[in-house]
Amino acid sequence: MMVIFTSRSEKKAIYTVRRILDSFADRIGNDTWKTVITQEGLLTVQALLRRTATKSTAVACHWIRSRSHSELVWIVGKRDMFNEEGIVPVHSTQKEILHHEWENDWQYLPLIKALAAVAALFHDWGKASALFQKKLDEKTLKMDPFRHEWVSCKLLEALIFAAGAEEDDRKWLKVLAEGTIKTEDIEKNLQIDEKGNGQADMKKLDAAHLPPIAKFLMWLILSHHRLPSMDKNGWVNVEKKSFHSMFFSLNACWGYESEAEEAIMCRRSCFVFPEGLLVENAAAWRKAIKKWCGRLLNDYDRLMDIMGGETYKPSFRAIAHYTRLSLMLADHYVSSLPEETDKGRWVKNDLWANTDGKTGKKKQFLEEHLVRVCEQATHIAHRLPYFSDQMESVYDVKALTKKSPAVFRWQDTVVEKIRAFREKNGDGARYFIVNMASTGCGKTFANAKIMQAVSMDGKSLRYILALGLRTLTLQTGDEYRERIHLDRNDLAVLIGSSAVTKLHEENKEADKGKEKKGNRKGYLSEEPLLPEELEYVDTESEEQSRFLDIFFNKTDKKGVAVNEKTSKKNKAFLYKPVLAATIDHMMGAVETTRGGRYILPSLRLMSSDLVIDEIDDFNSKDLIAIARLVHLAGLCGRNVAISSATIPPDLVEGLYRSYQAGLKSYNSFFTGKKQCALVLCDEFRTDVEPMDSGDDSAYRKIHDRFIRKRVENLGKEPIKRKGYIQPCGAEYNDTDAAKETSYFENMRKAIEKLHENHHVIDKRTKKRISFGVVRVANITPCVKVSLYLMKCGWSEGTAVRVMTYHSRQILLLRHEQERYLDKVLTRKTQSATVDFQDETVRKHLDSTPEENIIFILVATPVEEVGRDHDFDWAVVEPSSYRSIIQLAGRVLRHRQPVSGTLEKKNMAIMAYNLKAWQGKEPAYSKPGYETKKRKLNSYDMHDLVDEEELGRRIDAVPRILKPEMLDKEQFCPDDKRYFSKLSDLEHASMMDFNCEEDCGPQCMHGWMEEYWWMTALPQGCSRFRESYGEEIKACAVYEEGERKFLVYEGTEKTLLSDSVEITDYSGMTEEMEGRLWLIRDYEAALRRYVSDTSDVPQDVQMNEISCRYGEITIPYGRSSTVDEWKYSDQLGMFKLTEENRQEG
Repeated sequence: MMVIFTSRSEKKAIYTVRRILDSFADRIGNDTWKTVITQEGLLTVQALLRRTATKSTAVACHWIRSRSHSELVWIVGKRDMFNEEGIVPVHSTQKEILHHEWENDWQYLPLIKALAAVAALFHDWGKASALFQKKLDEKTLKMDPFRHEWVSCKLLEALIFAAGAEEDDRKWLKVLAEGTIKTEDIEKNLQIDEKGNGQADMKKLDAAHLPPIAKFLMWLILSHHRLPSMDKNGWVNVEKKSFHSMFFSLNACWGYESEAEEAIMCRRSCFVFPEGLLVENAAAWRKAIKKWCGRLLNDYDRLMDIMGGETYKPSFRAIAHYTRLSLMLADHYVSSLPEETDKGRWVKNDLWANTDGKTGKKKQFLEEHLVRVCEQATHIAHRLPYFSDQMESVYDVKALTKKSPAVFRWQDTVVEKIRAFREKNGDGARYFIVNMASTGCGKTFANAKIMQAVSMDGKSLRYILALGLRTLTLQTGDEYRERIHLDRNDLAVLIGSSAVTKLHEENKEADKGKEKKGNRKGYLSEEPLLPEELEYVDTESEEQSRFLDIFFNKTDKKGVAVNEKTSKKNKAFLYKPVLAATIDHMMGAVETTRGGRYILPSLRLMSSDLVIDEIDDFNSKDLIAIARLVHLAGLCGRNVAISSATIPPDLVEGLYRSYQAGLKSYNSFFTGKKQCALVLCDEFRTDVEPMDSGDDSAYRKIHDRFIRKRVENLGKEPIKRKGYIQPCGAEYNDTDAAKETSYFENMRKAIEKLHENHHVIDKRTKKRISFGVVRVANITPCVKVSLYLMKCGWSEGTAVRVMTYHSRQILLLRHEQERYLDKVLTRKTQSATVDFQDETVRKHLDSTPEENIIFILVATPVEEVGRDHDFDWAVVEPSSYRSIIQLAGRVLRHRQPVSGTLEKKNMAIMAYNLKAWQGKEPAYSKPGYETKKRKLNSYDMHDLVDEEELGRRIDAVPRILKPEMLDKEQFCPDDKRYFSKLSDLEHASMMDFNCEEDCGPQCMHGWMEEYWWMTALPQGCSRFRESYGEEIKACAVYEEGERKFLVYEGTEKTLLSDSVEITDYSGMTEEMEGRLWLIRDYEAALRRYVSDTSDVPQDVQMNEISCRYGEITIPYGRSSTVDEWKYSDQLGMFKLTEENRQEG
């Protein structure tokens, strides 16, 4: 390809660009180059330019397509130096705008700086105590009687009372601005006796007599390491509608005191200051206090406009978020710095703030630490607008501008509707998007097109695609690379497991035929998660962004170095325009209650739109946590999209209300107001509507109208799944074991019936073949069903091949199993006769004498989401209506019925789930929606679903369309209610999630409209991915010629048998082994990764490979006895006794 490069770079960037382009192209003008180059070479040029780019860089590349046509390929650097086609302007006008346009909207930025500065100057003041200084001398890690944050607040309280400023912040700010406060005045308010008692209550803050700015600063000080936390049980359903009421509840027992007897005896020393309080002898600290308290005093009226009433203005939430972010990032950064060699700036005294994490030597003076954190906090606050508006986006994505194929034309319709809305209403909107297109209609690709259409200029991409599963994330990353053509410079894929990523990448290479036997990279060739050097346009100087070193290339607060892999991951996470990641990476922004793990995701969210795919995969508690993330996205003024074909109305409405609440804070904080625009789309239609904040009834009408039209359109689609209810067989007075046997036997009968009606003919042998899935709710019954199907008798002329699939399997074996299933079950042949090519399937067909061969995958809910499998039929143990719909999506996923229309039913729904059949309650839970307060009237599926409708078609309609009866009912989450339909129970669960009348830290309303966000209780009540018990991350390590299960604690490893008893399962007979579909062998799998060319002995390689790929997670800690587990390569890790635990 022939290309022309044009540079409009300035200053030093001119010479940098010339040096790079001169190496690849002929210079045909002062700053113009021409060359013939390959696509790979052009990517290299772009990468080099991006890597060295500054705010003065501007280079455009044009591809000469013909004599009369050229096409802009890309622009690196300042895009405003060219027009949209990459053409250089011949004339321009300009006006001076101080500090650039991105600062002008930040009307409260001076307030954030002043608040962060004053909080920083007092945040560690309590470290001046005799106890803390002694702690540094003795290098002890014992818990303080009172944490230094609490002591700092008590000192500030004493200062305020000494200034006589109980009701008015101006008094104490004036005293500090004028420098008239004295140490003795403060200490008079801290008269403590030997038991720690005194004039002031040391365990409480006198909130009733503290003015508002002081209380806010105290909250910042208290929360700069951890949010206040308390046992949640005493606070559920407690309303805190104002900052004052929330602050009034805080005291030392919210995580700031120790009740140990030894600590109680030392309480007085927390309030003794033999070296003083810096007031008289710390000139730099006093100077900074005068400066910033003066600034705060000057801004007093603006602050009171926000904080003057009982209920603060919505902008306060944004001010609190950005101020705490600046303070915590500054504290982390300054604490990570090495000791200053020149300490002449600081008065020599014996008050220290911290020690070196490696040597234990005292590192920073207290005055030094406070002043430097203040300086960094104001600097970081000043850079906040950059993170919001100046981060790099990806442009010129040709795949997204092309028309979609006819079957996916709906994607272009959505974009056209959004563009029409923007032309009519302008660009001042923020979008809340709901994509409900059906499975297989191209939602992932559509989301990329939509996010480009709603971007600031309608032509760029910068967003986060958050998914619930690692496999889905990796698949999406592949699709973005291959279909959208995003390269390594523009896309990062993060899943939190380098082992899984490595296996995925190796198999992609193998699938492309690039890996040859005897020429492996070697067992130690694990590359970093992000092997390439990160290229991004750096529009700020190294000095301006130095505080980010704690994430990229320095050490943390404890002196621990950030390794190269983590550094690259963090850079990609923050900078790369498109980020496909498991949602866990972003949840830290709202789930972190201790430390600074929320900082990086918060910075990322400031500049990136958010897409959450398969949103209804999460349970109610997870959704409350996700609603917190959506609220933060709204607060940052970002667009949010959620997508799934089966989203219930209340789930959407709850997230919409969260977004609107966040956007309300954004609009109150910024001068430029943004209206919310609602986009509802599917493969049939698109609605784009402007929405007013707080008008939930208008939203409900629009959503209901859209859903009713969707239901009408779905009814016209070809029917691919029909179901019937399969009896369970046993009488109610049978034992559990007899019930279990009859349950499994009736599953077997259903399998034979479904195979008879839904099979294909093998072209070579003329045998009747079918592939089916048996969905079982939990791991133990999944294994039991598998064993039963391998042992039981089958009709004459019928052979089965069984495979067990669940999550509790060694990582390497599960990966190989999923890779095999993805290959075999991607079935698109539209014919009654099939020439099966897979080697394993072929072997079974050719060697089995029976005329009917049934391939059965017995799977837990791991099969329901993220797998692109296509079965002929399914047997379902029901847990929820959603479980039935999700599994239905795996039946005839890519194919139409052979006859053109589906005449016979291809899904069997068991009349009860196993727990209900055995009389256990609640039965439809873990997984499922039934709880002690949300119960079903009956456990019989004949009552729980519309059997007639099930026989006509199985689709998402009962889940996406809420019954009018439920719509009219009002009930609180604490009310005990019974439901007659399975889908009604699910809607009720989502109504609880969306309940507007609920209050307290446990609900969404408590986070959005109350002040529980000041504490850690919301996360304590509804933590994301809350476990039902402790888990051990073990590893199946190959040592001395045998497999051992080990647990790693740091770098140490111990035998898992010390806490968990694991024995190999010995019940697999030769006849049962003959009925296995795919025989798996861990040792053989490890040997496939052994390098043929390495000098390292094979047994050492096997050990290293098993340590990397042998991961397995095991529940632990719910029993006082040693857990007894069975393991088999074919069946995974399991117990033969059922546990009340959600698992898959």
